Amino acid sequence: MNFKDNFSYFKNNTKEIYFDSAATSIKLDKVIEAQSKYDLEIGANTHNNLFDNAYKANQMLLETRKKVADFIGANNPEEIIFTSGTTHSLNQLAFGMRSYLKKGDEILLTKMEHSSNLLPWMVLSEEEELKIDYLDLDENFLIDLSKLKYKVNEKTKVVSFAMNSNTTAGLNDVKQIVKDIKTINKDIIVILDLAQSIAHNEINVIDLDVDCIAFSTHKLYGPFGLGVMWAKKEILKWLKPIFYGGGNNTSINVENYKLAPIPDKFEAGTLNLSAIYAFNVCLDIINEFKMQNLITYEKELKKYFRSKLNEIEESKFEFYNIENDQPIVLFNLKNVNSQDFGAFLNKKYNISVRVGKHCARLATDLFKISSTIRASFSIYNTKEDIDKFIEALKDCDSWINEII
Repeated sequence: MNFKDNFSYFKNNTKEIYFDSAATSIKLDKVIEAQSKYDLEIGANTHNNLFDNAYKANQMLLETRKKVADFIGANNPEEIIFTSGTTHSLNQLAFGMRSYLKKGDEILLTKMEHSSNLLPWMVLSEEEELKIDYLDLDENFLIDLSKLKYKVNEKTKVVSFAMNSNTTAGLNDVKQIVKDIKTINKDIIVILDLAQSIAHNEINVIDLDVDCIAFSTHKLYGPFGLGVMWAKKEILKWLKPIFYGGGNNTSINVENYKLAPIPDKFEAGTLNLSAIYAFNVCLDIINEFKMQNLITYEKELKKYFRSKLNEIEESKFEFYNIENDQPIVLFNLKNVNSQDFGAFLNKKYNISVRVGKHCARLATDLFKISSTIRASFSIYNTKEDIDKFIEALKDCDSWINEII
């Protein structure tokens, strides 16, 4: 199947080789059309069924919750909370637990986390006098299962980590990690950041036995400005909203108020309804493509890239994650500033990559290098794109001619 035909972006950017999908994926044509369609044909807000299009808006919202629940293997659509993105979802989870966590309680993270899964916990721990510690990692920068028992204890209340790193893309063995954590302390809340995983893995939250997840739709060929938070209903019952206002209350008088039931409790204000409608369409397309086909296609691209490495002088490069099959290549040209070589790739070969710390500032300490180049593949990339990438890497010695 030629997935690229579903993305007209490349008809408008014919020369570009887009290798920045880990930051944001290109949007499906039908997703872009759907966002406009909602505004042109429905346009109404929810929380009102008085007229036809308001009824359609509410039905669309219910239907999309159900599709998202099915997509992640959740049993109850009411557990699906729409947010503005992964960052919003993780902030809601962290600061919503303020009254649940007590002085001296412990939160476990990893040094591979994106700042969106570090800063909320750091700020909360500072304000509430909590303790933060970091799980040990193995030589592949994955959570070391053999050392979990030295970190998880009776004071541990939350463990929050990414299924896939946004740098090395290493895939943590979530199911086994959760099993081991719960064996030590069954009451620990396990939160999974799926921002880098939702487009590259089949997710079943019940099978993984996690308690909460967060992801953004723009990583999954969907719209900007929309995220999903899922949590078990027993957690959502006591979790406090971080936003208050229209839609998340059922009554207010001069003396008190009553919050709306789940999921409305967490969705104060007007939702990004045109984006939700577009994501509804997006999920239909992904289901039509079949998730496993997308995963296989991306793994084949990474495998093909590995097979072509013998054509370049590998000794000139430092590759940090070449062996795993996830669609990210993290690397540097030795003794050359990553920003300079990234600019060379774009200027001479129209290859768009990401350069820097990738919002994973603690991870750079582990790599012992301050900045890296990240090339991330997706379903709209081709083997011809990889060939061009290899050609550019073979031409690495001419980088300075393009920059000066």
